[in-house]
Amino acid sequence: MAILNRRSASIPKTDVHPVDRVLPLPTLGLFGLQHILVMYASTVTVPVVVAAGLGLPQQDLIYLVAADLMLCGLGTLLQSLGIWNVGVKLPMVIGASYTGIAPMLVIGQGSDIQTMYGAILVAGLFTIAVAPLVSRLMRYFPPVVIGTAIVLIGIQLVPAGGKMIVGSKPDAPDFGSMSFLLLALATASAILICYRFLPLAMRPVSVLLGIVVGVGVAALGGLVDASPLGNGPLVAVPDLMHFGVPRFDLVACLSLVLIQIILIVELAGQVKAAGEVVNKPVPDTDLAKAVRADGVINAVGGGLVQSFMYVTFAQNVGILSITKVFSRFVTAAAGVLLLALSFFPVMGQVVAMVPRPVLGAAAVIMFGTIIVVGIQILAKVDFSQISNLVIVATGLGIGLLPNMISGFYGQVPEQLRPILSSGVAAGLFAAVLLNLLFHHVPERRKKGADTTH
Repeated sequence: MAILNRRSASIPKTDVHPVDRVLPLPTLGLFGLQHILVMYASTVTVPVVVAAGLGLPQQDLIYLVAADLMLCGLGTLLQSLGIWNVGVKLPMVIGASYTGIAPMLVIGQGSDIQTMYGAILVAGLFTIAVAPLVSRLMRYFPPVVIGTAIVLIGIQLVPAGGKMIVGSKPDAPDFGSMSFLLLALATASAILICYRFLPLAMRPVSVLLGIVVGVGVAALGGLVDASPLGNGPLVAVPDLMHFGVPRFDLVACLSLVLIQIILIVELAGQVKAAGEVVNKPVPDTDLAKAVRADGVINAVGGGLVQSFMYVTFAQNVGILSITKVFSRFVTAAAGVLLLALSFFPVMGQVVAMVPRPVLGAAAVIMFGTIIVVGIQILAKVDFSQISNLVIVATGLGIGLLPNMISGFYGQVPEQLRPILSSGVAAGLFAAVLLNLLFHHVPERRKKGADTTH
């Protein structure tokens, strides 16, 4: 990585803005590969968690990895290059979102996988539809709302990572075995050691390196199952509607639309941050283009190449700050590489080979960082205002109930369970309503009263 930094300093300067500068092909490939390394651990964790949560067979996991890589590649190309009014034309990458995992699993487990994909499709179409309005809608989703939702997301996801470590069936003979726990401990320790001692430029790949160390330890202990390798064709294209024609349920769609609102707010923050890093401020019209790109990929991810919910990633913005290489053609090169990797099922086979405790340890750390991000957002909230305290307290309380008490909403009408059983959706809905009540409704009444007098 240090070599990359030295090479970036030697790139000749021109009158073209650094974002629009086309670099030599080897340089594009090298820096593009670095972006892939940074995002790869996050990219492969989502298919594993979802496949485990839905009880999908190994072959479906291999498909999900390929489909995920394909959509990550297409989305990254859209954001980097732009087509018509889709894509912001900044050096940004799109990846599968942790935020969508928990509500997706609630729908998939409570209904079926086709209903889950129908809801993702609707959430994507919703994103495209509201793109022109995003800058005006942001005022209704301040830090007090978004911070509450993100804390709930992290809390709801950590158990999913824990189940990958100890197993999901408490009555299984190997549930919580010491070998699983020690393997997870070795993986987590390797990740933390990398974060502590690696040079700054290499720290973004600490999770990936930790997973490699964990696989090595597992191999020494005879815990690696290499049977997935070599099965199936060498080259294959992810098939369309792999899990069947999407089905549509109003409440399921609404729950993912609520989650998609969080992703839109997250996206807006990432795009604005990237614009500041590369010294190219993003106007509202370009923000709408970025939102459309995420919407298109989510719609395709629900309706055609069935996979997950997607968002423009934050961690790769950090790479821009470290390398000072701002060319959007670098991330476009990453998109091409991701797209190419999706045609090789061996990528999914390698992921299927990694022991669950290894990926679970990495997932717990990454999901824990989501809680920290939410806390950081809430730290900006003025809690001297009792209204903000009530919003956060109520949102967290409502959101935690289904996570802490299994079957809390077991007797409510089945149509409402996808929202209520997802603590994230229920907590977000409560926070949004309370924010409107405390911070917007009184203002409107006051204006009406002023007009009357």
